[in-house]
Amino acid sequence: MRSNPHGAAAGARPAALHDKIYAPLKIAAVVATLADCGVSAQAALAGTGLTEEQLRLPQTRSSIQQLLIVGRNALKWVDRVDLGVRAGLRMHASAYGMYGYALLCAESLRHAYEMAVRYHQLATPVMTLHWVQIDDQAVWVFPPPSELAHLDLSEAEYQFFLDMQFAVHMTMMKDVMGPWCTPSCARFALSDPEPELSEALSRALECPVSFGQPRNELHYPAAWLDRAPQLANPLTAAQLSGTCAKLMEELTWQAGLARRVVDELTRVPGRFPDIDQVAATLCMAPRTLRRRLDADGTSFSDLLDKVRLALAVDYLDDTTLRIDDVASALGFADAASFRHAFKRWTGKTPNEYRG
Repeated sequence: MRSNPHGAAAGARPAALHDKIYAPLKIAAVVATLADCGVSAQAALAGTGLTEEQLRLPQTRSSIQQLLIVGRNALKWVDRVDLGVRAGLRMHASAYGMYGYALLCAESLRHAYEMAVRYHQLATPVMTLHWVQIDDQAVWVFPPPSELAHLDLSEAEYQFFLDMQFAVHMTMMKDVMGPWCTPSCARFALSDPEPELSEALSRALECPVSFGQPRNELHYPAAWLDRAPQLANPLTAAQLSGTCAKLMEELTWQAGLARRVVDELTRVPGRFPDIDQVAATLCMAPRTLRRRLDADGTSFSDLLDKVRLALAVDYLDDTTLRIDDVASALGFADAASFRHAFKRWTGKTPNEYRG
């Protein structure tokens, strides 16, 4: 008998891809995996704007888009079909801060499942997370490529992040319950995988793996749902759950603030209000706006640059406007200033970009 999905979580929406609101834990795991393969951190982080040093700083915040870029870099530099699996196996509960510790202290495996879904947004989610009980199995269901169309992933990129999520999930459940807690089976929609990938998944997930299935699923015995984790502490779990709820509120606020600033910057075409004007519209002092954007890992000037770049690309791709006219439309004092800014953003001049 199939139950209703338990706490289906919102995944990464297109509007949130560039919000720098997540600790770069998954990025660090991929970078470390690439280091094992001889790839430098600089190469692994190319195009993200992040440095190896920033990955070590507790105040650093990253975006889902930056994680996607690192995943693409991984596939560019390393020809290993098990790369996503290797990265996922690095992600233990202790790497997730309060979210991970809340799962460790859950009063039952069922409670851990419910909290994993409820607070999944804290874990730099590339894909949605939910589970259902089907007869004697508790089944985690992972989304097909069609549900991640907004991420614009290639087939290889999708498989990388899917493999990573499977490995993360299995690793976390063993951390919570103990090394005995391995899946009953894993099912993948992928048909005809390379033998190396099939072997890597079977070895990492420690269970039978089948391919060409209707859905991507990870099965556990439902009889385990009422078992207590090895570090179960209901009082601590309740406290940590409250902390995670506050972190979720903070995350939502931070993401929303950056979007509201961008909305104000794009409200009137060709006119870009300064930070004092935007702050007044948002009913806060400019200093407060600066501080909150800084806590979000961004700044007013960064957001303005992103808006100008997006508009510049649209103008250059879709119109025949002269460079002088594009510069004027973007609020630059002259074409030279625009050329300098565009070269800094993209590594190309506007004329080189147009080809």
